[in-house]
Amino acid sequence: MANEKDKKKSIIIKKKKGGGHAGAHGGGWKVAYADFMTAMMCFFLVMWLMASDDETRAAIAHYFNHPNTPWVQGRDPSSEQVRPLGERKGIGENILKGLDGLNPDDLVKDPVRPVTEIKENKELGELAAELLDNQAYAFDITLDYVRFSVPEELLFKGGSSELSPNAGKYLEKLGQLFRGYRGYITIEGHTDNPPQTTGIFSNAYEYSLARAVSVMNYFIEHHWVAEDRMMPIGSGGKKTISPNTTAEGRKKNRRIEFTLSYRKNV
Repeated sequence: MANEKDKKKSIIIKKKKGGGHAGAHGGGWKVAYADFMTAMMCFFLVMWLMASDDETRAAIAHYFNHPNTPWVQGRDPSSEQVRPLGERKGIGENILKGLDGLNPDDLVKDPVRPVTEIKENKELGELAAELLDNQAYAFDITLDYVRFSVPEELLFKGGSSELSPNAGKYLEKLGQLFRGYRGYITIEGHTDNPPQTTGIFSNAYEYSLARAVSVMNYFIEHHWVAEDRMMPIGSGGKKTISPNTTAEGRKKNRRIEFTLSYRKNV
């Protein structure tokens, strides 16, 4: 009897193949971890967007709303006046000369900056030349800025700080270029020495500053550029680019000089 009961109570242990590591050693934790990382990515993306300025947000929105449209930052894609770079022969030839003065050592101090900024500055210079029908001159392009001059006759009445009727044609084109630019713009007035004025200005500095302010006010009134991104300067006749001994030289010295830079007071 005892032996029969022992046989009935015998326990048979069946060993499963494959280990059966469910629970803590299974794959369920990977799903939870992936959900956590996705939530963290979304959180930091939202934080980054909240910290971005309006222009960055507009660029992102444009990219997702128009996925098949090329978008170059620093340029208004709706500007129909801007033709592809290099379409006209000779565009930018005088601008490229401005790169010759670069010190090769500057190109290795920061290997990222030259690649991005010199390309953008060169594009800005080429666009400015084309928008002004190649009548701008004295181009100077460095790693820090792009600078060009616009002659007096395109913008002002002779001897006056008042903009001429034709000035809007050129300032509108520059406004389109400047509107997408994220840096600072210095507007510097220059004249010959002695200046040819209508007599209402006491000196050349006052005269050249009044001209710079007139240009700045145009961009503000037409909502092309915010006031805090522009600085008007009057340099009188102290920064000549041609001798004042000839009529042609004096004409070149009467100009408005634009300096575009991501740094103030360049």
